[in-house]
Amino acid sequence: MRTCLALLAASACGGASASLHVNDDLISPGAALAGCATGDVAANLAIVSDLRESYHEMIVCGGLQLDFTNSLVNVIANIALGKHGPAALQYKGHGLFQSANSMMAIQLALADGGAIDFDPLDPQSYLAGVTVGVRADALMNAGARGGGILQVLGHAAGSLDVQFQAAGPAFQILGMTLAEARRGHLDLEKIAKSIESHFTIANTIDVRNEQGGTTIHYVLQGAPVPLSDVHDGKKVPMTLSTIAAERPGTGQTIKVTEWTMAFKGDGGKVLDGTIVMDVDGGAFPYTVKMTYPHRMDPDIELSCRR
Repeated sequence: MRTCLALLAASACGGASASLHVNDDLISPGAALAGCATGDVAANLAIVSDLRESYHEMIVCGGLQLDFTNSLVNVIANIALGKHGPAALQYKGHGLFQSANSMMAIQLALADGGAIDFDPLDPQSYLAGVTVGVRADALMNAGARGGGILQVLGHAAGSLDVQFQAAGPAFQILGMTLAEARRGHLDLEKIAKSIESHFTIANTIDVRNEQGGTTIHYVLQGAPVPLSDVHDGKKVPMTLSTIAAERPGTGQTIKVTEWTMAFKGDGGKVLDGTIVMDVDGGAFPYTVKMTYPHRMDPDIELSCRR
């Protein structure tokens, strides 16, 4: 089954920082479950390991959304670098982008409530017939000074050659006059900030997979937020809508009692937050607390339930 991980296996947003020390009761559950564990303890704890593996999808889908926002605010700057939006996302119209397997969807809207009748990731939507040339030596020298896309191109601004035929349907989103655009000296940072101010962004992550012997389905539904909240804060909300997990071999199911998850992509592609679940069925009931302290893998705390 294709997942966000499969979609992005070769891309940067599939990466994650190496985990630091993890406190994991699954390694030695005896003390934590001494008052209730019976039968095949390992078989009855496997559902927890399976869920932990499935939750890694949140990291990759969060990274995909950050890559998307970077591509959007830098839609003009990226022309000079020959870059495009994430290939894993397809434009469906009216501001909706979706992965081929429908696991990840991103919905853009205009902050003023207007209709999106253009492709927000297509630079032609803003400047029809646009081309941006830059001398290779100027770009190399600017790159040697370091910084992100806007900083590098800003250093090489005097060597940029911007040509276009006409204003596109989304030209006003760039925050400049037509005369300013025709002069060819584009303030790329100002353009990025203007694009941020014009859009809101919402996400849906719909994960259906099987890990080990566990069938898992959860849906995360993020409410619309200003694009700047995601891009500048590098934070993607992971709001739980529904979740179900079943392990037929042991007759176990789960019930989530707490979910405070978020993705923060400040270079490491990590998760922050807590998931608390009651595991029912099987040889004995118990509670699981997964805590993600800004890393890829959670601390796992097990406790008995009566």
